[in-house]
Amino acid sequence: MLAIIEAGRRPCKAAGAAAILLGVKGFISGLSLVSVFLACPPPAVRATEAPAAPVQPGAASPSEALYQFSTAKLLAVEGSVPEALEAFEEAEGLAPAAFYIRVEHAQLLARAGEISRVPATRQDYLRRAAAKIEEARRLAPENLDVLRAAGSIYLDLSLVDPTAQATAITALEAVRRAAPSDVPASLSLGQLYLEHRQPAQAVQVLRDLISRVPQQRVAYALLIEALLRSERGREAEDTLGEILGFDPASLESRLTLADLQAQRGDHEAALATLRAAPAEVVDDPRLRRKLAWELYAAGDLEGARTTVDDLLTQAAGSADPEMPSMQLVKGLVLAAEGHSGEALGLLQGLHAAQPANAPLAATVARLLVRDGRRDEGVEVLRRLAADLGRQGRAAQEREVLLDLAQVQLTAGDVAGVEATVAPLLDSPDAAARQQALLLRTDALLQAKRYDEALAVLPAGGASPEAEGRRAEVLYRSGRESEARTALAALATRGETRAAIAAAQVWQRLERYEDSIPVLEKVVADHPETAVAWFLLGAAAERSGRREKAVAALRRTLELQPDFQAALNYLGYTYAEAGENLEEALRLVRRAVALDPENGSYVDSLGWTYHRLGRHEQARGYLERAARLEPTDATLYEHLGDVYVALGQNDRARDAYRRALELGADNAEKVRRKLSDLDRSPKKRG
Repeated sequence: MLAIIEAGRRPCKAAGAAAILLGVKGFISGLSLVSVFLACPPPAVRATEAPAAPVQPGAASPSEALYQFSTAKLLAVEGSVPEALEAFEEAEGLAPAAFYIRVEHAQLLARAGEISRVPATRQDYLRRAAAKIEEARRLAPENLDVLRAAGSIYLDLSLVDPTAQATAITALEAVRRAAPSDVPASLSLGQLYLEHRQPAQAVQVLRDLISRVPQQRVAYALLIEALLRSERGREAEDTLGEILGFDPASLESRLTLADLQAQRGDHEAALATLRAAPAEVVDDPRLRRKLAWELYAAGDLEGARTTVDDLLTQAAGSADPEMPSMQLVKGLVLAAEGHSGEALGLLQGLHAAQPANAPLAATVARLLVRDGRRDEGVEVLRRLAADLGRQGRAAQEREVLLDLAQVQLTAGDVAGVEATVAPLLDSPDAAARQQALLLRTDALLQAKRYDEALAVLPAGGASPEAEGRRAEVLYRSGRESEARTALAALATRGETRAAIAAAQVWQRLERYEDSIPVLEKVVADHPETAVAWFLLGAAAERSGRREKAVAALRRTLELQPDFQAALNYLGYTYAEAGENLEEALRLVRRAVALDPENGSYVDSLGWTYHRLGRHEQARGYLERAARLEPTDATLYEHLGDVYVALGQNDRARDAYRRALELGADNAEKVRRKLSDLDRSPKKRG
């Protein structure tokens, strides 16, 4: 200690003396420049201070304050916190203008609070730390080290006192203004803004930091989080692209980018991102699993099946927790390919292991229904709904009941629909109430019980959709004038939702021309409304305005790339015209991947293969489509055309006759095809 006291008489050698003391104690890091400041203040600080007053007789010398400060530091390192705090207090009394002592004192109090396991004690230490750093701020309000310490301490205090966040932000913003390349301060500030639900400010701070200190991984991670919280997904994608630019092997960044691209429906972009992975990560199971999902979502069923089979082979015999997700992909691929039996075998096993998985149960139920096992499918959904009800998971229970009602409606089980939706008609969830009401109305319409349907849909219903459905019931029951008045009022109300509801009614009634002016006004007033563009495209195609239809459908997919019906409609339109067939195939494959049990989509896929001259593939899909939609006359005409191309004339005759029985729109054309077959040599298929 004599060395330190002696250093007080030779202030500019204080740092060397402090190092001697540290050597005795066995430390390898310095005390901090605080000891130097006490004995030999930095020029920048001295320049801002008033000239020192003459030392009065009996006043403490700098060496005494340095001795107490050094003792406090050593005691703190040894873990003697109470003694260290006492030494800091004495040092402060000896050097009342030395703000650095208060900084170190405050930081020790904060560390003591961090490690305390008693909440009350932790809070007390942190509040004392905040009070102490305020003393330092009063002595040196612009000093960066003081401001950094204040930001850190108030950040810790905010965990027990959220009001401290504002003070932390103020201090760290001051650091950022003075030292914009200060990485810890900017990172802490960005995180604070995120915790304070101010993601836009976090984006500004983190972007500025990255521009000054490039390739800061933590800053990039926080920036992506801030962009996503600000609903700026495209900017988040661009930022992830920047990361991959300087670190292409960053698997987390690549997977996150692919996720974002897939979430906005651009599965082709997600595939491109995954396929661009460098050699060192290309075989990583996580990347391969994501690739399998994206291949399936993009409609590349063969690629998805090959990828998932490889993964399942590699994981065979292991306890890989990701095995079920890959089995799910395989089951979905099999279902999309029409192998319902194999798909059910796989998915039912998964359902048995995950009985509470509602989407999986719904998929299994739909497959059972399509496989002719409707009662089993209904029972799966009933059991799941009952289990969810017992668990108090009301929202999920409602979703399953609505799925069940839809299955029953498709099967023509009117009584079943009414029984299933009855408890939902009084649901506290407005959306569930409306869906239940519309399902009940559809069931009554299906049974042509128009008076009952009108009774459950009073005039001026609870929603535009309900009002539209009432107008539809009026029209179908022969009250066309009333229906037209109601639809005109709905369409001209000045609400997008109401206008779309009116247009949908006209289209369900196959009055496509009546829907076009309504939809043209909607897209003129609200050009970002994807569903209005789709309905306009469908109406234009049905009205013979093909170019207008294609333009509207393309606009739909620009706004919403995963719009299943638009994918199918545009692909089928191209296939019918015999143009852009490869694009048509890509579009309808995606539609089928998104909804593999939709018979209309499967029909489009089969028809596209036929137009491409791939008749055997076409036959498989069209036969499956006929099982999914056994009352679709157009589908049977397509099937007949494919049988003719394969030379299976007997089967073609059966298909054409079935189309006529179902009331084909172009019955005369189908009869001519039958007549042509009768004049040609008979071939057995």
